[in-house]
Amino acid sequence: MNEKQKQLAKQNGGVSIRVVGIITTVIAIGLSFYAFALSGYIAETEISLAAEEARYVECSNAVDELQAASDYLTSESRMYVVTGRREHLDNYVNEYAVSSRREKAVDVMRSNVAENQEAINELEMALDSSNGLAKSELAAMRLAADYYELEDLPEEIATVSTDLFRSTPDKDSKLNAARGLVLSDNYDSAKKSIVERVQASSMALLEDLNADLQTSSDAMKSLLFQLRIAVALLLCVILLFVLALFMYVLKPLGRYVERLSGDEPLEPDGAYELHYLANAYNTIYEDNTKRIEQLRKYAEQDPLTGISNRGGYDNFLATHTRNIALLLIDVDNFMDFNAVYGHDTGDAVLIKLAEALVTAFRSTDFPCRIEGDRFAVIMTNMNTELRYAILSKIELVHSILDDDSSNLPAVTLSVGAAFSTEGMNDKDIYRAASTALSQAKQAEPNSVVFYGEGVVTADEE
Repeated sequence: MNEKQKQLAKQNGGVSIRVVGIITTVIAIGLSFYAFALSGYIAETEISLAAEEARYVECSNAVDELQAASDYLTSESRMYVVTGRREHLDNYVNEYAVSSRREKAVDVMRSNVAENQEAINELEMALDSSNGLAKSELAAMRLAADYYELEDLPEEIATVSTDLFRSTPDKDSKLNAARGLVLSDNYDSAKKSIVERVQASSMALLEDLNADLQTSSDAMKSLLFQLRIAVALLLCVILLFVLALFMYVLKPLGRYVERLSGDEPLEPDGAYELHYLANAYNTIYEDNTKRIEQLRKYAEQDPLTGISNRGGYDNFLATHTRNIALLLIDVDNFMDFNAVYGHDTGDAVLIKLAEALVTAFRSTDFPCRIEGDRFAVIMTNMNTELRYAILSKIELVHSILDDDSSNLPAVTLSVGAAFSTEGMNDKDIYRAASTALSQAKQAEPNSVVFYGEGVVTADEE
């Protein structure tokens, strides 16, 4: 063997990466199919487990909601009987006839106890007792309303049978009778019985749900254990092939990780693919840096009012054009106002208006000052059926502005509102709201115009 052959043999000596690659690939494919099948079973089990957990949470929440609603009705009925304040009566009626949290919670629990007769029986008895207690509460508030000479009673109170009043001819007797209905030991005993039945029903239900959760959890643990074994075997098989690639892949990757941890651009190193990856990352890194700078610029606050400026408005609206309402708000005759009272007073009014918008609207809404005395509010999750919500918010803004504790002159507002529709972009909805605002400014002060509809005056609000 000559020197050239020795060198060739030396170059070709050792384990062939190609052979190792073929062997490890065949074994890895088999283990991968097994792991893939396991992952499918795990996904199915996870869905089942999530469904059971959701049922558990839903039922737990329903139990809490039922108890909270019942306690709320008790509290409001007692407060009204004791104080005679109309707001407690209205709160009770709203909970009893509108919110109906008890009925909704019971419906949720019914849907989850179809196979548990014990839970159903306890739940039905609890609901019957609660309805009976509600009748006592309604009767008590009817008596109290007569005592406090309250007029314009809600239908739920006004229609309570008057047969109960025959034994209470004078006002004091009516109030005493009302207090006896909701402040007596019998009432507390009935309340306690309802709580015990709800707890019994919930315990029976939650025991079943816990059993289902445990079954799903055990199945998940078993599948995860098998998957870990499969992954461990797969890792062992490919280790030989990984060792051969260490110098050109893993070692450079270690340096990449260090630079990524330091939020630094990468220095191309190792294999061609890693060079490509580093260059691609560096391009994304530069673009992302520019975007962050732009976002910071957009996020700057309006220096006068402290709320977002036009840049923030444009950025927000560019990504929120579905199911929104855009309100454009102008202070009427603001130039004349500044001429009369001065710019300092005008600035104070704008600050107060910005604070009123932040106070009146939801945290999910986006108030901003887009120019001069023009403000905008982007209301999310809105549709045309929620006009009343917009009017109530604007009415609250008016009430805040009308508060003279700050000794600022009174101002009026013109409001143009538009709802997003299919196919609208940010410019379209702005044009619609601007058109509505122009119509509002031509009407009387404190007018609101919805795009494509008529004017809503302050009295109508």
